[in-house]
Order: sequence, then C-alpha cells, then structure tokens
Amino acid sequence: MEIAKKIANGMLIFVTVIAVLMSCLLLYFNTLGKDKMPTAITSAYATTVTDPLTGEEKPVLEANYYSNKNGTGFEVVEFRVNAYSGVSKQGIYARGFQMVWDKDGNIVQYTNPTTNEKSNVWYYDSFDNTSFETGHVYEWGDKMVIDIDGDTYGVALDGRYSVTTKSFSFLKAVGHTFTGLWTGYDYGTKAYNFETKTYNYTFEDLLLKVKQIIKSCSNGTGDGVISLIDLGDFLHIYEYDEEHGQFKGEPVGGNTSNSLINSYFTMSTHFDNRGMAWYKQSIFGSVAGDSNYNITGLTDNVNYWKATTTFELTEQNFEARYSQIDNGFYYILPTSFINEIKDYEDIEINITFNVSNLDVNVLGFDYYALNGIEVSSLTITSSTQRDFRLMVGSLKDTGLTSADIYLTNIKLVNTNSGVAV
Repeated sequence: MEIAKKIANGMLIFVTVIAVLMSCLLLYFNTLGKDKMPTAITSAYATTVTDPLTGEEKPVLEANYYSNKNGTGFEVVEFRVNAYSGVSKQGIYARGFQMVWDKDGNIVQYTNPTTNEKSNVWYYDSFDNTSFETGHVYEWGDKMVIDIDGDTYGVALDGRYSVTTKSFSFLKAVGHTFTGLWTGYDYGTKAYNFETKTYNYTFEDLLLKVKQIIKSCSNGTGDGVISLIDLGDFLHIYEYDEEHGQFKGEPVGGNTSNSLINSYFTMSTHFDNRGMAWYKQSIFGSVAGDSNYNITGLTDNVNYWKATTTFELTEQNFEARYSQIDNGFYYILPTSFINEIKDYEDIEINITFNVSNLDVNVLGFDYYALNGIEVSSLTITSSTQRDFRLMVGSLKDTGLTSADIYLTNIKLVNTNSGVAV
C-alpha cells in the first residue's frame, strides 16, 4: 500500500508540473509572446488587383469562352492573370493564354519561329490596354505577382497529377499460382506490375479546365463573375518573404498534413454560344496571333459590330397536334428548340410556313405556338386559297406586327393570337 501511495503522489506531482507549464505557455502566447504564436494558413483567396497607374481595380483572373455552337467562327477559350510587373507592383503586366479551334474543329497551333516547336497554346502579355504575343513564355512554376489584402504573393501553375498503370506479369502470375494456395487468389492485383508516374499540369490543361468550368457555370451565357473558384489542383499561391526578398518555397497550405491545397480566386467570365469571328471579341484583341482576324465581312472602320445568328424556319421545324374535334392539325415550335435558342444573345428568326408542303389537313398555329420568342418575319403560304387559324396566344410576345406578316392565298382567322392582324 505504501508503494502504491508513493506512485500516486509522484504521478500527481508530475501532472501538476505539466499543468503549470502549459498554463505558463498559454499565458505567454496570449501576452508577451502573442506575435510568436505559430499559425497555419491552409488556403488563400485572391480577388482583385489594383493598377497603381490608373487606380482601376481588376479581377485577378479573366476568362472568355466562345463555343462556336452556331458555326459562325472559331471556338476559342482564353484566360488572363492580371499580375503585377514585379514585386514592387509599379504596374499591371498581365499574362494571357489562348486556345483556338477552326471551323472544322482542328486546333490552330502556334509555331515558335526560332525553334520551330509547336504548341496548342498562344501566349500573350498585356500592359496599358495593349496586348501582344509574349517575348517570354511563362513556364511551369514561374511566379506571377499578385496581392492579397495589400500583401505580396505569387501565383504559379505548378500543380501535379499522378497516373497509375498496370501491366500483366507472367512471372508474377505463375508465382501467385503457388503462393495463392496459402494466401488466397487475387490475380487482379498479384499478377500485375503497377507503375505510378507523376506529371506536371500544363497551361493547355488549365485552359481546358477553365473551358469546362465556364460551360458548366449556372451564370449561363453572357458576362458573369465566379466569385469563389478553387483552382488548387493547378495554381498555387506563395507568400513573399520581404526580409529575404524571395517567395517562400512552400505554397500556402502546402506545409500542412493535408495534401489538398485550396487556392481560391475571383474570375470574371464571358460565355458565348457564337463562334469568335472578329479580333475585338478577344480579351487580347487577337485570335491565334492575328490582330486583324475578321471573318464577319464587316470592315474595321464601323462604329459598332454585332454578330447576329439567323434562323430560317419552315413548317418542318414545327410539331403537330391532332384535334379530333376540328379534324385537323395545329402546329407549335418544340420546347427543345425554344430552350436551345434562348442560349443565343443576338438572333434573328424568320419563319416561312408553306401549308401545301404538308400532306394533312392544316388548321393553323396552336396555343402559344411561338412561345414568346422574338420573330423578325412570318410568311404563310398556300398553293390554294384557305383559312389559317391563330389560336390564343399563338403570336404573343413575338414582336410581330401586321407589317411583319406576309400571306399568299391565306386568310387568317385570329382568335386572340396576341397580334392584331
């Protein structure tokens, strides 16, 4: 009993000493040693940079994507980092990257005039509202200077990814045939060699990811802002060590036990279903290195430019509904088509509906047949004289007037269609 009592007293003294030490440390770090308290930053959020020459605030990241869904030009994705010219932050010297596919879907490659090497990415620099092909191609790991809450940081494309491949090994399979008698058989793993290789993400990888992000964004077409986008797989952010005049070796969040590094950015975006048809649509004022790129047929001396997608619809684009009461068919534009054209910003729709091309009893347009889409002109024709009914709301909110409707051998029977005809 005496020995047990001594042990218990010893443990009590030990625990008391540890508690006193911990209390002293806590008191120190909350008072005199407050600035020396270790902290761990696991993520960073880069939003904007400010041009010291103009005072203009710009998003750290900008991106454009023209999908060429309507086949009017080239498919283009481009991405720009609004970085400073150096750690002294005397001006914005942005770095840009662009990928271009022609009308046939072929990548338009850049050829280095010195080395004759080819690349799928076009590189641009931008300064003082002027963009030009870069004289220094940014490579994997190069730092682009930004600031976060007034402090200097560097952002670099230096993400990596791993790919594991397996190959069948005859020797392993034979050996496992015997060892499996005791260990159990698992030819799916025991009969193969596994090799893991690590690769560096490229700017092409980054552009393709940005393209996918813009396509999937709920902002839809037009201009938008993604206020919190995590590109931590590709881009890492580094603190700048003012004392030693260099960026730290580990990225923000890279010196923690968690292998996942979060790098958050604000990205200004533009998404367009049209193709890029003019150099002025590009944030660099250039398409595949061509600052005069123009396949619109318009000249550069116009004061404005507007790409309009034209739809020429016929009766073949409509869906039919049979009415047993009226013993005939009413026609309406399919919902799928309506939803598709809503993705286009500037469209012109012309409808030519030839009743004689349909070998059925055509009664007219069904209820809300055009579903409120903007229509430039409506032509209804027939080889013989006949009535054509306009059911309730069939032309409502289309913008049509009687001057936009053209008839041949057609007498309209208007039942509150939404247009006075």
